[in-house]
Amino acid sequence: MTIDGERKGAAQKVVDQNKITLTVLLDLKEKTMDQYGVRGWIPQSYLVDQKGMLVGKIVGPRNWSSPEVWSCIKELFGLG
Repeated sequence: MTIDGERKGAAQKVVDQNKITLTVLLDLKEKTMDQYGVRGWIPQSYLVDQKGMLVGKIVGPRNWSSPEVWSCIKELFGLG
């Protein structure tokens, strides 16, 4: 999620450069931030299921390609 007013093109450039395959939300009016109670500017990740329910929150940077992180995500989302 980007929240600092980046336009779609600028956000897409970051996604492309970093080969990000997760869905990225461009939240210019901060409506989603308010909905999920996002506060502060440190790295925060919110894991939301297909029904829009918050199933996990991670504060601080993470190595999203590590086996430990993927194991946690699989468990949270029942991906076996």
